[in-house]
Amino acid sequence: MTKAIWNSLGVLLVGGAVGCGAAGQDGPALLQDDPIGQGLASENGLSAINGLSAINGLVASNGLMTANGLSTINGLSTINGLMASNGLMTSNGGRATVEYLAKCALGNGDYIDKQDQGGAWYRYYGRLGIGSGWKSGSCDGACQERISACMMAHMNSTGNHVPIFVNGDSDKMPSVGMSLPTDSGSDAIIQEGVFFGNMLASNPPSAYFVKGDGFKASIPGRLGANSGNPYKSWSGYRSDTGAWIDGIAADLCMTKQLPDNEHFDFINCGRADYVGDYYHGYWQNVMTTYVNRNYNGAVTQNFSPLTLNFNSEGLGFRTQSRAHVWTTTSNFEFKNTVNRMATGNLEIQSVAGSNALCSNNWGEHIVITKNTGEPFSLTSLKVHVGNASTITGYKKGTTTRVTRTLSTGLNNVTLNWDGLLKVEIRQNQGACIDDVAVKT
Repeated sequence: MTKAIWNSLGVLLVGGAVGCGAAGQDGPALLQDDPIGQGLASENGLSAINGLSAINGLVASNGLMTANGLSTINGLSTINGLMASNGLMTSNGGRATVEYLAKCALGNGDYIDKQDQGGAWYRYYGRLGIGSGWKSGSCDGACQERISACMMAHMNSTGNHVPIFVNGDSDKMPSVGMSLPTDSGSDAIIQEGVFFGNMLASNPPSAYFVKGDGFKASIPGRLGANSGNPYKSWSGYRSDTGAWIDGIAADLCMTKQLPDNEHFDFINCGRADYVGDYYHGYWQNVMTTYVNRNYNGAVTQNFSPLTLNFNSEGLGFRTQSRAHVWTTTSNFEFKNTVNRMATGNLEIQSVAGSNALCSNNWGEHIVITKNTGEPFSLTSLKVHVGNASTITGYKKGTTTRVTRTLSTGLNNVTLNWDGLLKVEIRQNQGACIDDVAVKT
């Protein structure tokens, strides 16, 4: 059974030497891993990648191989695969990059022992296992792409501790896998972005991201925060629509169904250079990240009653794209889930004499979250649906879901759902909601 990996971004150095010389701390910080349940908890803040400039972009002419004593032809554990006398192993920042490479490449419990130029030994442990063959053999193009995506997904130029959840195609990265974060007990439910490229051996090196469905939740040191990270937005035309897309995952990446048979995540990303052009430049090895906006700690619910409605918004108000998140004045967000074939727009309409937030596309889902990441309670709501539908609540810190069936027409639903991270209304033929009663 594949599973996704639970990580967080921070500043602590781990793995390092075990009974050997200790790694220094004047370079980028690294992962610290402790097993929890089905995933992995990590503290990392890879603030830079030694040998590549995080301020001016990717400046090395041949990626990390340039003058860094690193080879993708020879295994990491061999002398020629990672040299001791020059490059990465000769500085604290370089050894930090080596540790991160090992974390991404090697499997859980595996490790390599390496020497620096002074003869001190360091032990670097694996965790994600997406390039395990590189330990003693070569790392081909697909391996390089997987590890590059992993490195970018975990970068934080500020070194802040930020919990994330990562997904990778279960066929290409079975040790990571794909699942809905809440189905692995993770509270990181906001889809941040998708990372891909080749920073190891491509000439020139390349590093890209596209924005996820929750990109509005940009975090300092992460993508979209003007952090100086080496990756840049991947943009281009969609062949089927002729529209120019500025770095949006839902438009530029292909999806695969998750094990719950309800949700999707991304498996590759591509673009066209002009209208009518075929997709090209496909990146086949990508990694998706999820975050929780409230990453500084849990917030206690005070259970103050609150009724949300849409009367303050003018009729015809319409979201601009599927990546756009509309926020009410009550600090709740209403959006629809990513669906590559749908428009992704929500609209305020007059329904049964009141304003309602409607999604009219077949198979789309309206999602309710609190935009600070706090848990909330749902007590009642009014839903108009065109066909039999379901409402599902996802709880904080558990894989448990709560569900209720909705019938065709008007549904006045009374509930007592506490500790929710999000609510989804899954409709088969359009849905409109109004008068949502919550406690928070």
